[in-house]
Amino acid sequence: MIKLFVMIAIKQNLINILREIKIITSTDNRGAFVLPFELKLKDQDFLKYCHFDVDWDIGSISAEDLPCDFSLKAVKLVDLFRRKTANMPYECLLFFDYKTGEIIYCFVEDNVDGKVFEKIYESHFDNHHVASIHNHPKGFLSAPSCQNFQILENENEDYELICGYDEFWILEAKGIFDEGVVEEIRKKAISLYLDSFHYEKNIENKIYGDFLLKYINNEMKINIKLTKVRYH
Repeated sequence: MIKLFVMIAIKQNLINILREIKIITSTDNRGAFVLPFELKLKDQDFLKYCHFDVDWDIGSISAEDLPCDFSLKAVKLVDLFRRKTANMPYECLLFFDYKTGEIIYCFVEDNVDGKVFEKIYESHFDNHHVASIHNHPKGFLSAPSCQNFQILENENEDYELICGYDEFWILEAKGIFDEGVVEEIRKKAISLYLDSFHYEKNIENKIYGDFLLKYINNEMKINIKLTKVRYH
């Protein structure tokens, strides 16, 4: 009898999960979500992300703000990510195909640290045009921090998008980069952040962002580009 109840409970849980997925695909069918054929997502994180509230009153991102090779579905995905995570006190991270809008990885880190520490497998990036997007909660740096620039370590990732609380950042870096270059950039980012405190108080975030833009775009002689976008 106990086994029968357990089997019924398991069956009901499966029905509920399938029902949730059906709701997601029917609710978010505006082109924002395309489920991959082989789901590489953590189911709980993906369902949690899909049920985040959407804030339609905040400034967000349009196609004109993104690289021209982003499809309309990818633009909608980025726009919804911004609207879902703008006021989150913790980080969320998506890896997606910017040609199709397909989500490859989804992480929601509502833990004590509020930061994403998850392992990815680049074999899942095969035959995809990969970009990532994550948010920086209020109180954190808006611009890429020294802990960012993961794109330089992922061979098949072309864009790293960062939704800062005040500004949106696009890091473009196609190709393979030497570990020494990655370490150099991260050390320089730390130095630039510390230097920003020598200027007017309470504008360290802006000063640091301006320093980082100049350093990446003018001083780095490699195939890497950093862009800052204002929300509108």
